[in-house]
Amino acid sequence: MGSSVARRAQLLLLLAIGIAALTATVLIVAGNTGGAGGLRLFGVSMGGQTRQTGAAAGAGGARRPADSVEAFTRKYGDPPDATYGRIRIPSISVNAPLSYRAVSGSVMPEPGGATDVAYYDMSRFPGTGGVPGGGGNAIFGGHVDLRRPIPYAGDVEYQGPGVFWSLDKLRPGDIIEVDYRGSTYRYRVSAVNEFSADKADWGKVWSSDVKNDTITLFTCGGTFNPETHEYSTRLIVRAERG
Repeated sequence: MGSSVARRAQLLLLLAIGIAALTATVLIVAGNTGGAGGLRLFGVSMGGQTRQTGAAAGAGGARRPADSVEAFTRKYGDPPDATYGRIRIPSISVNAPLSYRAVSGSVMPEPGGATDVAYYDMSRFPGTGGVPGGGGNAIFGGHVDLRRPIPYAGDVEYQGPGVFWSLDKLRPGDIIEVDYRGSTYRYRVSAVNEFSADKADWGKVWSSDVKNDTITLFTCGGTFNPETHEYSTRLIVRAERG
């Protein structure tokens, strides 16, 4: 009896340590740690934009019309690895492919570009994440904006709003649909929150301990600091099926 209790306590301690490590060092992503970084919890750069609509800075300070997700997709197609499914958010005109990203260490790899949304497999971190329709908390991330060369498009530089540019316009009751393994799951937005990048309870945000089948969408928000290439906040959208 005593040894069983001790083993249970040890397992709970290991789980707590694992989640703490995840929330302290992994948490939102970074495929590129340079000036055109991706989704990261600490030091996020969503491409170097400052959420200015209409134009983006080009070489030598010249101005040119900002790229758009729709036009870029028409010209270059979807990222070749964005075959995991699709996500649709009619109220903000999102209809994007899903790329699969497994979280295996201190990095959550970013999407393939400005036009796809990454699904994050958190299975190596018990108590977090989930799969669409699985009763947990499936995690999705996308760029709010982006300024960098896109490899699958022949290193053409994208400069402009990303697929989640208008995520902050979502309101409770809005519908999100996810196509996954031949099924379509329909979710209704239950909460839209903005958290400080370095003060939020990310363990709670990513937790799979939810009452209903849930998805969580995230992107950067707040103020962009061009010196540190960081956004000040993270926009978190929670939606539940049913």
